[in-house]
Amino acid sequence: MNQLLKERISDAMESLQEELTVFAQEIVRIPTENPPGRCYPECAEAIGNMMKKIGMEVEMIQVPGERLSELAPLGERLPRVSVLGKWVGPEKSPVIHFTGHYDVVPAGTGWTHDPFSGKVLDGRLYGRGSSDQKSGVVSQIFAIYALKKAGISLKGTVISSSTPDEETGGFAGLGYLVEQGIITKENTQYCVITECLDVDKICLGHRGTIWFEVITKGKQSHGSMPSEGINAIVQMQRFLNAVDREIQPQLEVSSVHPIMPPACRKSTLTVTMIKAGNKINTVPNECVASFDWRLIPEQDVAWALEELKRVMALVKEDYPDFEAELRVQMEVNPTLVPDDTPVVKAFQTAGRDILGETPAFSVSPGSDDQKFVVQQAGIEQCIVYGPGPLTQAHKSNEYVPIRDMMEAAKVMALSMVELLGVVPAN
Repeated sequence: MNQLLKERISDAMESLQEELTVFAQEIVRIPTENPPGRCYPECAEAIGNMMKKIGMEVEMIQVPGERLSELAPLGERLPRVSVLGKWVGPEKSPVIHFTGHYDVVPAGTGWTHDPFSGKVLDGRLYGRGSSDQKSGVVSQIFAIYALKKAGISLKGTVISSSTPDEETGGFAGLGYLVEQGIITKENTQYCVITECLDVDKICLGHRGTIWFEVITKGKQSHGSMPSEGINAIVQMQRFLNAVDREIQPQLEVSSVHPIMPPACRKSTLTVTMIKAGNKINTVPNECVASFDWRLIPEQDVAWALEELKRVMALVKEDYPDFEAELRVQMEVNPTLVPDDTPVVKAFQTAGRDILGETPAFSVSPGSDDQKFVVQQAGIEQCIVYGPGPLTQAHKSNEYVPIRDMMEAAKVMALSMVELLGVVPAN
């Protein structure tokens, strides 16, 4: 029976290749760059229209205007809308929820192809967000489409959501759905985040993240008389030197978990932006440095923040005129789920049946929306599985192989059969 179902799903998916490609091109051509979050309603509508086309019940969920500044501070008060589709089986449960984000990072420069052309070349679809992660949105919808076209009805319920703002934390996207009780451990048995973690990998979690700024204070003076002032850039240099001396050696330990790529199996603390000064002959009285700290599962946010405060105190001891402020913009503890749950086993089996080998386990180098489902909704059976190549995320000339979207959709469809059960044919 499983072999027969696999063949029916595969045949149905193969017949949908052209339609899948056209839909992927359609949503990649919508420039949902975040920040600030452009064209969200247009993209949500296009996704909702496809879900309606295949017979799903569709609902649009919009963040109230009065909460936009809180949940999307970089969003210029532009609308934040999630689209939710349901396919309810006769037994209604169990419920599996597939979810992916449709926002993309700004296109940037260095493209050979128009970043929003959706150009197809040699079996690859190019464009910003093609891999990260509109590819996952496409696969999760076409997995359902393939089941329907193959005439396979499921006993339980499938939910497919597409959300905004993951690239800036996800608080107005999947975070809002969890906050509103749309995803809870009472109403959702399984959850699959369709991020771009590779078609042949099952991702069990992600590193933690702290985005923060350090602001060093100085005293402005004329550049010809620097002794009359306190240079905030020099103060920042002292802080950076102390970070190198005190914190960086602690980050050399490698995680025992399969974080991909392997170079990310250590914690990384990176200064990413520095702003100071307003004129070449003026000693600056403020310097702002932005940092991206990624934590392996063996570490946590509380420890990291204490280390930063300790370093600031040490610099103050050596330089009594040192004044600095720490501003945390986002903090997310590492997430890790067990590797032996029914949802993991279902995707392992389906992956082996479709791809010819059992998908390997991985842990994401960056954080993603899994944090909301696992840490806030309390759903342990939540994995990340999607077709996009991880190495294409945020790059110029980003692409996704069309074949990977199709194969991922087959894996998702076969996993649904295993987890939700099939209604017997009359």
